[in-house]
Amino acid sequence: MVTPILIIGVVAIKDIISVFANGQPLDVRKFVQPVPVVMDHADALDVVRAIRNATVHMAPVVDEYGHFEGIVTSADILEVITGVFREETGDDPALVRREDGSWLVAGWMPVDEFSEKLKVAIPKDAKFETVAGYVLSIINRLPAVGETFEHNGWKFEVLDLDGRRIDKILMTKL
Repeated sequence: MVTPILIIGVVAIKDIISVFANGQPLDVRKFVQPVPVVMDHADALDVVRAIRNATVHMAPVVDEYGHFEGIVTSADILEVITGVFREETGDDPALVRREDGSWLVAGWMPVDEFSEKLKVAIPKDAKFETVAGYVLSIINRLPAVGETFEHNGWKFEVLDLDGRRIDKILMTKL
């Protein structure tokens, strides 16, 4: 039987370093900052409400059994709401037509530009900004590399993930 973890808060590493730097004895309890705990099925607005007034803008995520699933931060919520931020596009083009007529699409490509260039219908009330968000909205989970699915006359193949971010998608018109 797995013993559930009881999360009482978080400790900032800068606080711990200052104790060691000053040669003082460490009492971690003095530095614990309380954080709200959110359920793994909470939506973005519920999480925003939970962390809005917290000292630390993050929350541990637990499942229905109280098992620790991970941490969500205010930056994660912003990413969900606005789409994945791409710091540098570098030399990677967002869209490349291949010799066989398929399209190599970057996950960070803005969905409105994607829709315009490939004539892919995007819902007017879409809650995503990128092609990666579009793919996630269709399959409703993080796909595996090599996974394929068909939608609206297109075959999609996930070619590359960068951690939990969809990096490259291959699209073929059916």
